Amino acid sequence: MDLNDIAGRITATVTEIVGTDAALLRGYSEAKVRSIAHFTLLLGEAYVAGEITSDQLRREREELDRMVARFVRNIQALTATTAERLIGGITGLIAGLLRGFAGAGGLVLPDLVPAP
Repeated sequence: MDLNDIAGRITATVTEIVGTDAALLRGYSEAKVRSIAHFTLLLGEAYVAGEITSDQLRREREELDRMVARFVRNIQALTATTAERLIGGITGLIAGLLRGFAGAGGLVLPDLVPAP
């Protein structure tokens, strides 16, 4: 095993975790963005058509702002989860590699990081 092999394994771990989480984030984002866009369109059309008053529009705009804030908070939570998964994945990989090195020479490696 050499530097390039270890770097390649770390890269593969990162790629797998980020790829999986990016697909989830993309699906969630697309659905929420469409929902926000749809609500915005409904409000605009209703206001132009005179179906809602300025006060109603203001109240509905507050709800729209809450929708956006929830959307952004959820994205923040998803990215934090991805970061945690990356830390766990990389440290688990490194611990496994170190155990492999120690085992090859008959050495006992202290349990620095719990096995994944």
